[in-house]
Amino acid sequence: MRKQFPRHDCRACVAACPVQAITATSSTPTINELDCLQCGRCLFVCPADALQNLRPETRRYTASTLVAPFSTLEPSVEELLMWHQQHGIRAVEMEMDAFPGWVRAVATLNIRLRALNAPVWQILPPPPKAINTGRRHFIKASETDVKSATVHTGRRARRQAFSAISEYQLSLDQGQCTACGACARVCGERALSLSEVALTFSSSSCTGCNSCAVVCPVKAVRIEKQLSENRVQRFSWIQKSCRCCQRAFYTFDPETKRCAVCQRHQYGMREA
Repeated sequence: MRKQFPRHDCRACVAACPVQAITATSSTPTINELDCLQCGRCLFVCPADALQNLRPETRRYTASTLVAPFSTLEPSVEELLMWHQQHGIRAVEMEMDAFPGWVRAVATLNIRLRALNAPVWQILPPPPKAINTGRRHFIKASETDVKSATVHTGRRARRQAFSAISEYQLSLDQGQCTACGACARVCGERALSLSEVALTFSSSSCTGCNSCAVVCPVKAVRIEKQLSENRVQRFSWIQKSCRCCQRAFYTFDPETKRCAVCQRHQYGMREA
């Protein structure tokens, strides 16, 4: 997005990196491979799935519970949301004192899950060991019910996983909007669409990339982060013929008689 739109201000991966291994330049973010922990946090916040050569953490689980071994760095809430939806995880089996970061992550996750009206997670104590540790080299514990997996990454995957809830809403200043259609043409998720009667926004498809706001020449578009039920917003406009240049144009104001271009020419230069 930064390559396509020089004014783009997306810094999602930069903000998510726990060791500041990602630097945002004027054209594209740069990853310092020496500092990178390969934790994959940046993967879960990218609105365009642009990051490559990185994989999310492989974790172990049994039934609906994540089990040891655990990573030293706790997972992000965005990753845990995907475990919740993709694998049906509802608990973590661990000693709370040994992994305080994970405890915080689960607590933050539960706040998000309550906002989504979804079941929250529990932290379960490990079961007592049934194996004589003094003879462990003679006995191999069965782990047939323990699986290893990863989850899908990116905001697109999260939109599909939580299809009933949207994370972003569109705010449109109809008084400023010139109905040029640039916002819909650059929307990679097709959350914005144009027709002869309206500009339509589908919140279920929006990943919050903010490209529509970046390209708007009059700053009439704003994407706001807000959890809510999916909805379709229709901003109805009307088609008119410009009094000056005679070209067809769209407007939200039925009293408008000139197109946006002619309005900028105070002395009728386009008409001449």
